[in-house]
Amino acid sequence: DQEEAMTVASRVAVMDHGKIIQADTPARIYEMPGSVYVADFIGSVNILAGTIESSAGGTTRIATTSGVTIEAETAGDLATGSEAFFAIRPEKMRLSRQKPADVSINALHGEIWDIAYLGDMTLFNVRLESGDIVRAATLNSVRGASEQIGYDEAVWLTFAPDSGIVLAG
Repeated sequence: DQEEAMTVASRVAVMDHGKIIQADTPARIYEMPGSVYVADFIGSVNILAGTIESSAGGTTRIATTSGVTIEAETAGDLATGSEAFFAIRPEKMRLSRQKPADVSINALHGEIWDIAYLGDMTLFNVRLESGDIVRAATLNSVRGASEQIGYDEAVWLTFAPDSGIVLAG
């Protein structure tokens, strides 16, 4: 049980076909997975595939197959032209009806495809213009919010460069 392991363990090991892929604290496994497999296995995650456009000084730009340019913080420089994946958790994305000032990086446009109200949070599945589906989560911190986002509404998803992690292809 992932939730139980993440709650009570001081260290967690993720295995694939009997081999340990990553062993670390629950927070590091969740926030800094070492592979696409680990990111996808632990919790809910959006994984956007693409190609490294540039990488220098701890900043990497990825041209995704969804047509979005991602700028992310990285620990080192990555090879230009190589395949990469950007993994970002739904709760790290900001959902808004308002178009952001800069739509050239870290901004995804789409429409609400599905909504799941869970009490403490609401999960939104957003269909991007490319047809890909990404998930965003918002905390229901205000009781009876008057301007709730509904089905088929056009929305923007944005995120900070340090919100996700770049994983090798």
